[in-house]
Amino acid sequence: MVFDMCADVTEHDHCRFCGDAVPLDQAYCSLECYYKDQERLKKEKLRERVLAVVAVAGCVLILVAGYLF
Repeated sequence: MVFDMCADVTEHDHCRFCGDAVPLDQAYCSLECYYKDQERLKKEKLRERVLAVVAVAGCVLILVAGYLF
């Protein structure tokens, strides 16, 4: 089974935030998507930092508890 549906579709990329088709030289379809994606990335980085701090604090707590008891 051969699909020839792509014959009339121009080369394109997809918006990093919403997935809409965009020209190859663009990463986002609009400034709104760009700003929303930047906000999402900022929240993701904060979440990763908080998780790292909690993980380190947990390790320190285990080490201190092992030393004391």
